[in-house]
Amino acid sequence: MTVVTSRADFEKLLDLRLAEAKLLLAQNDWDGAYYLAGYAVEFAFKIRIIAQLIKSDSFPDKKLAENFYKHDLIVLRKAAILDVEMDNDVAMTLHWDTVKDWSEQTRYQIGKTEQAARDLYNAIENGVLPWIKARW
Repeated sequence: MTVVTSRADFEKLLDLRLAEAKLLLAQNDWDGAYYLAGYAVEFAFKIRIIAQLIKSDSFPDKKLAENFYKHDLIVLRKAAILDVEMDNDVAMTLHWDTVKDWSEQTRYQIGKTEQAARDLYNAIENGVLPWIKARW
């Protein structure tokens, strides 16, 4: 078993979770698809944070290190220094409004609709992920 520690590891996980979410959508498993799709965004923000740290010549502050281990997309977006830019991008705001409320706590929820699962997946695959990747 490999512990995820590198950017490459997070990239593999991002692709894996998004692929799993797509498979679950095809199987009409809305709860599982919704849950796994959100992790792709979490990993994308973490990759961005790693990329920013590599470019820096300073030690990250304690708060950044603590926030890196959170599953809160809003906190991670801010830690990735993408919050202002994303808020100023009108097209991205529409996608972000769909994605921002995802939480790892959805693993304990039952009853996501097909529409919610598909909307989240599409907002991630066609909006949020390409936008973040362009800023790695």
